[in-house]
Amino acid sequence: MNTEQTIPSQIGLYNKKTTQAWIFLLIWPWFNILLLSSVLLLLELFTLPLFAQVIVKIWGGFCAGYLLFNLCESVFSRYLPKKLHHNIWLLRPFSIILLYILIGPVVNLPTTNPAAQVTFLPIVIMLLETSVYIAVMLMFKQQTYFFRSQLQAQKAELQMLKMQSNPHFLFNTLNLIASEVTQDPLKAKALIYDLSDLLRQTIELTKHQFVTLEQELKLVELYLVLQQKRFADRLTFDLDCQSELEQLAVPSLLLLPVVENAVKYGIAPYAQAGHISIVVEATTRSLLIEVQDTGAPFDDTLVSQGEGLRITHETLALHYQDEATFKLVSTDEGTSAFITLPR
Repeated sequence: MNTEQTIPSQIGLYNKKTTQAWIFLLIWPWFNILLLSSVLLLLELFTLPLFAQVIVKIWGGFCAGYLLFNLCESVFSRYLPKKLHHNIWLLRPFSIILLYILIGPVVNLPTTNPAAQVTFLPIVIMLLETSVYIAVMLMFKQQTYFFRSQLQAQKAELQMLKMQSNPHFLFNTLNLIASEVTQDPLKAKALIYDLSDLLRQTIELTKHQFVTLEQELKLVELYLVLQQKRFADRLTFDLDCQSELEQLAVPSLLLLPVVENAVKYGIAPYAQAGHISIVVEATTRSLLIEVQDTGAPFDDTLVSQGEGLRITHETLALHYQDEATFKLVSTDEGTSAFITLPR
């Protein structure tokens, strides 16, 4: 699964070749077909044979001009400065106008009046249509530049959040190892090996904006296994995710700060055994991830946003704007962090 192609931030970008194909092969020819058919109706000369001539010459001319220009585009580009290569599409409508000058008239009107026999499409109308086309495409182009600049800024901000998340997680883990070095050197050595595996996986996921849910859960599992060695029999955990959901794309390193928060506040402060469960459910439109711990209840309306929760909030906001939610709910059974993502 190529999760890089599912980034929501890229939805605003348009495909120039696809847009031009729609304009030249459907919108523009049918506009002219309707225009000429209306003129024939007003002149009371509309017949099915004339209508067929209009369709064949208008639609055929646009298709032929579009395809011929695509074939000759590489030849045209040789005679243009390199700076103008990306603007060669401006010549396409003028090549189609030239084609219609050569194949005119579009229809042979059944009249003896020579003034009524037009040898080519009215050039003024075609030039006006060309002006509108160029204006629309330039607007699309400016929109693309705007979206790309927004996308680059968003990627930079997300990368900065990941750079903040990694030291935050690393410092916590190093503090754990430091506490074990003097008390249990063998345990500290095993923790260092586990930490190296975890860091290797974290660095790999940091390279991507989105990863599969399976990859994200494996990273969380590595972290919880390491924490199990820290707390011995005080920590148990389980992961509940249906196999068909594992290939869904989620932001990389999304769950790690939330799970760290659960360990820090739901397990570490208490002497009794604790449990962390991660449950993933889905509807046709959304993906719900719950991270639950068995810590003591607290007033969830007065939660101060620590570093881990801030990173989670900002990551969701950058990827999904208002389409994703994150909330903490505390009950007598423990604390649950709910993350809801659009599918």
